[in-house]
Amino acid sequence: MRPLPMEREFLPALYAAVLNEDIEAATDWLTHGAWVDEPTPGGDTAFCAAIRQGVDPLVRAMIFCGADLTQVGVEGQPPVALAALDRKTPVLKTLLGAGADPDTRVATPVHQRFIDAAGLRDLKSSFVNDAGLTPLMLCAIRGDVDTAVLLLRAGASTDKHTTLNRRYPINFACTQGYLFLMRVLLGRDPDSEPAMRVTVDLSLQRAYVKKHGVVIDSCSVSSGRKGFDTPPGQYVITNKYRSWTSTLYHVEMPFFMRLNCSAIGLHAGYVTGRPASHGCVRLPPSKAKKFFELLGVGDEVEIVP
Repeated sequence: MRPLPMEREFLPALYAAVLNEDIEAATDWLTHGAWVDEPTPGGDTAFCAAIRQGVDPLVRAMIFCGADLTQVGVEGQPPVALAALDRKTPVLKTLLGAGADPDTRVATPVHQRFIDAAGLRDLKSSFVNDAGLTPLMLCAIRGDVDTAVLLLRAGASTDKHTTLNRRYPINFACTQGYLFLMRVLLGRDPDSEPAMRVTVDLSLQRAYVKKHGVVIDSCSVSSGRKGFDTPPGQYVITNKYRSWTSTLYHVEMPFFMRLNCSAIGLHAGYVTGRPASHGCVRLPPSKAKKFFELLGVGDEVEIVP
């Protein structure tokens, strides 16, 4: 955000140089001891302006000159949150390398320009109706795998949740259906593909476990009956529970493997070879136990019509 015209004559020299994208002048002011964190009349700083402009060399120089990694700019956002909101990944990498907290929360209320630029409905809604988003959550909403990996390697936590609706990074990725990002958030290596995969064929009422693309086991299943149909799609196993009781129907579901943080999953149950469940995929008990042992959190499940 640029300052109002009447403010320009009062702008600190370093800030004015950054605002004009005059890197040479800004570097000269830094060399001569300009105060990096000097606020403008509007409450901005040269450091936040450089982040907003995405000028990574200048951000590096300001950090070298002692820039405060926590001082907010005109939007009321700390530098790490500002870089994440503006999708300035190189700058974010520099901030994290300098020791900025990767779990810095996005301050609320969120400035209108970020809301207007949100694009995705989930992101815009979260800015308006939730609070306490982290940079990792922003990546999860946008499907930004590279920046998510950067944050995770810098120590960002997948266990942080928003303060109002208690949504975790994995919940945002599941909402958008980002399979690869879900796997990364669940701790899987971003540079490798999962060996195990499950295909559930609803028309055949049969499940197949594949290892490196080769079927190693299969069984009959019972999917959701009419009115409770099991939705076809691509899923990731997000939770595993050897013993689980449904919170909706209060029935036991041994060897439960939840899909995409949703109410449905794979579990042991009565199998008729035809649709019979409330939406989950029932497996014969012996097969449910075996599949549970073969599959891990982060493995993919494809449900086909």
